[in-house]
Amino acid sequence: MKRGRTIVVLFAVLAVLVLGYFVFFASGKKHYQWYESYNPESNQPYGTLFLRKLLETYRPNGKFIFNRKKTVLELLDSTQYQTGTDYVLIGPTAFFDNHDVESMAKFIQRGNDAFIASHEPPYELIDIIYENYCEVSLEYLSNPLDEVELNFYHDTLKSVPGYRYRYRFASMDRSYRWDYLTEEIFCDSTEAIVPLGFQNGNLVNFFRIPYGKGNLYLHSNPLVFTNYFLIHADKAEYAAGVFSHLQGRNIIWDEFSKLPYSQNHNEYNSPLYFMLQQPSLKYAWWMILVTVVIFVFFAATRKQRVIPVIEPKTNTSLEFVTMISALHYQNANHLDIARKKMKYFLYFIRTRYGIHTHALTPAHVPILAERSKVNETIIQQVFDRWNVIENFGYSSIEEQRLVDLYYAMDTFYKQCK
Repeated sequence: MKRGRTIVVLFAVLAVLVLGYFVFFASGKKHYQWYESYNPESNQPYGTLFLRKLLETYRPNGKFIFNRKKTVLELLDSTQYQTGTDYVLIGPTAFFDNHDVESMAKFIQRGNDAFIASHEPPYELIDIIYENYCEVSLEYLSNPLDEVELNFYHDTLKSVPGYRYRYRFASMDRSYRWDYLTEEIFCDSTEAIVPLGFQNGNLVNFFRIPYGKGNLYLHSNPLVFTNYFLIHADKAEYAAGVFSHLQGRNIIWDEFSKLPYSQNHNEYNSPLYFMLQQPSLKYAWWMILVTVVIFVFFAATRKQRVIPVIEPKTNTSLEFVTMISALHYQNANHLDIARKKMKYFLYFIRTRYGIHTHALTPAHVPILAERSKVNETIIQQVFDRWNVIENFGYSSIEEQRLVDLYYAMDTFYKQCK
């Protein structure tokens, strides 16, 4: 009887502590963590969960490799990833040792692509693959701005209004340092840097360095690939334009190289690291530990331990795609969707059949029919239905015209060789 009364008192005290925590620390509002974590498992504003989910299904016939434990040397020197693979790293900076740099250079030289979005360029890797004719260091400069406009140089990817970004922290927009490539690197002798994207008119922030059979792609604004921006349709379109440059079958997402070697095996890589840095989470954590100790002490006489319920894993990538599609559907901008479909169709015939054109004309129909082994009538249908949409000056189109164009293109894709 005395033992039962003790249990009741202890749990009453615990209940008061829990109630006090919620009264004094919980405001009832949804809180976000506004620091730049670039964590691929975080759905907070500046995590990269949405992008990771998107890339996991980006190559249906390929493999998505999530690396958290291996160095670049261990990962890239394996025979499994010799060719047809894209390397992706998004974070504040990339940490490579000499062996990693040599391995990455060989990986690119064999015909693979590497994409690194960071606030600092990977200097050691650049020293190997880039022959500097200008005698100027390849570095990033930065402008503190309230708003920045990003865009592409290529006509098929360029957006007329541009892609506008504003950095938000908590409840308000703030000034942010938007990095770009130093202009002095583009001297008259520059041969090995290909600018692909820019910010605010002429400041290059996305560029390519060819090496061997592959390429190193560098982007100076990793923030634009975080969750906060990708929930917007135009920002998701910009990210898709960036990753459309990568052509491998497989994708390697590297988390290990985002931290120095000294930190890849310590508490920084542990979920407890962040929890113990936040006062409210720290108190909750210690309260949980005390509760567990009390429970174990009074439940030690149980004959059988509790069997945990294992929740089935869920695939949320479809939800992300549905969310982006819903944004387009709600706007009912069928003309914009039709133009994007046509841009992709022209990109497809350029890359697959070598027909370099920015618009499909009657002269291209027989050439495309010969190379793709598709009947000219089917190709002509795509041409005719697109002409109806594009050449008659519609500011908007009916849903049926978009559907007709889609079915014409779909027939071509199914029959092309």
